[in-house]
Amino acid sequence: MTMELLCRIIEENGIPSDVHFMSDSGWECDATEMNGVFYHRESNTIVFTQGECSDREYEKSVEWELLYAPDLIKLEGLEVYPANSTMEYRLTEIFRSEIKEAGDFVSYYGIRETDDIYDKIDLRWRPLFYGIHIKDKTIGYIGFNGNENVLEPEIYIFKQYRNKGYGSQVLKKFIDMAFKEGLVKKWREENDEGKLPIYIWKEKTIFPSKFVSTVRVENEFSRRMMKACGFSENNDAVVFKGCIGEENDVFDPIEVKEYFLSREDYLKKTNSIL
Repeated sequence: MTMELLCRIIEENGIPSDVHFMSDSGWECDATEMNGVFYHRESNTIVFTQGECSDREYEKSVEWELLYAPDLIKLEGLEVYPANSTMEYRLTEIFRSEIKEAGDFVSYYGIRETDDIYDKIDLRWRPLFYGIHIKDKTIGYIGFNGNENVLEPEIYIFKQYRNKGYGSQVLKKFIDMAFKEGLVKKWREENDEGKLPIYIWKEKTIFPSKFVSTVRVENEFSRRMMKACGFSENNDAVVFKGCIGEENDVFDPIEVKEYFLSREDYLKKTNSIL
C-alpha cells in the first residue's frame, strides 16, 4: 500500500479528511503488505487488512464497505474479481454446485449432463473470467471467449439472484472498461527453463473492437439483457443442431439470435449522451 494509492482511494470514495486509521494484520513481529481497505462510515474508520480479506468480519458485515483489494473491480453493490485471483479459489466448486442444483446444465452448455461432466468444468485459470459477489456471497460469474479483437460474453447468475439486473450491471461495466481503457488479460504459462516456479504469470491490456453474442430465441431474459447493454440484434434467426456429448447425438434444431456491439458505435452513443 502506497500513500499515492491510499490518497486516491480516499478521494474516489469521498472519505472525510479526519478519518481514523486502524490495522488488522494478524501479525505482531514482521512487516506485512497491507492490501485490503475497509471503511465504516458511522465511525469514520478505515481498517487495513492483509492477504485475502474474505472470511474476515469486515467482509461479511454490512456496516463495513470494501474500498480496495488486489484485482478488485468495484461496482455499486457488487464486487468482481478475476477467476485466477486468490479471492476466487472456490469459484469453480460453487458454480458446479449451483448449476447442478438449478438444473440448468443442458440449457446452458448445450451438451448432455453426465455424472463426470462437472469434473471437466474449471474456471480457475481462465483469463478474462471473473467471479461476481455481493459482500462475501458469490452470485455468479462473467467471462469472455473469442480472440482479443472480438469477444463473446458468457454470464451465469445463480438462480436465487436472477431478475435483479446484476448480469446487465456487470456486463455494462466490462463493455465500458474494454472500449475505453482496455481489459487486463492475465494468464499463466509453464516455465520453459525448467526451474521454479513451475508457472510464470503474464499479463497484457487488450482493446477489443467488438462484442458479439448468440442467444437462444426462447431465452427472453438474455435477449433483454443484450438490448439493455446496447447490443444490436441481427433480425435473421440462425438455426443449428447442437452436438451433445461424445456419441454425437443431437438436440432438436435450436434457433438463436446474434447480437453485436462495436467500439465505434458504443463510443458514439456514450459521447452523444455526454
